[in-house]
Amino acid sequence: MARLLAAIALACAFPLQAQPQDTTLSDPTRLGVAANTRYLDAAGRPLDYVSFMRQVNDGKRYSSTRDTRAGAAMLRITGPVPGHRGIRLAFGRGDRFPPFELPVLEGGTKRLGDLHGRYTLVSFFFADCAPCIAEAPMLVAYAREHRDMNFVAITYEDAMEAKRFASDRHFDWPILHDGQGLIDVLGVSVYPTLMLIDPDGRVAGAAVGMAMRDDQAKRLADLTGWIEQWKRAEPSAPPPGETR
Repeated sequence: MARLLAAIALACAFPLQAQPQDTTLSDPTRLGVAANTRYLDAAGRPLDYVSFMRQVNDGKRYSSTRDTRAGAAMLRITGPVPGHRGIRLAFGRGDRFPPFELPVLEGGTKRLGDLHGRYTLVSFFFADCAPCIAEAPMLVAYAREHRDMNFVAITYEDAMEAKRFASDRHFDWPILHDGQGLIDVLGVSVYPTLMLIDPDGRVAGAAVGMAMRDDQAKRLADLTGWIEQWKRAEPSAPPPGETR
């Protein structure tokens, strides 16, 4: 399964062309060492607070995402990862999905806690991404066949661009916009990216890119197969120091 997804990612993924802007907390020193605050290096590996601040003081930039209601935050050093080939997605099966609170296109705010209790399929997209446009009908069709799941689409773009995509593509998923901080922390740099979150808020699986040469029926069958395999797979052990 892992080799299949890797092959699809390398062959069919669509890289983002625009340079994203970092979204940061005003002062990471105010967070310090806290149970609900996690720090990551550029590769997505855990850092302690002192090591994180050492990199910040050395001039490294960082991005962040947080949920003020839950009192949780995650910060990640941004920038190139030595020896890496551009795809920086560092959250795999069993990792807790980062906390977030993002505006919803239809109004209001959605947080990670709002998704607990059901499997949630998350699509990361931007309005002019050709593969994102191509997969939109397939995602809409899948959601209509699986009413027992949550569905969320996330973009770094503003509400106007998100609305344009939804209108032009007849895309009726809930769309969260202005999500650059969460996108950076996750390491999403290739579009479209799909992630499945389990009912406990952990990553159950991920796929980068879709096969543009296949028709919608084939893509829908592939997506259905991926998700069913992710659901059936044995849960991974939580990271050191974290319990389920």
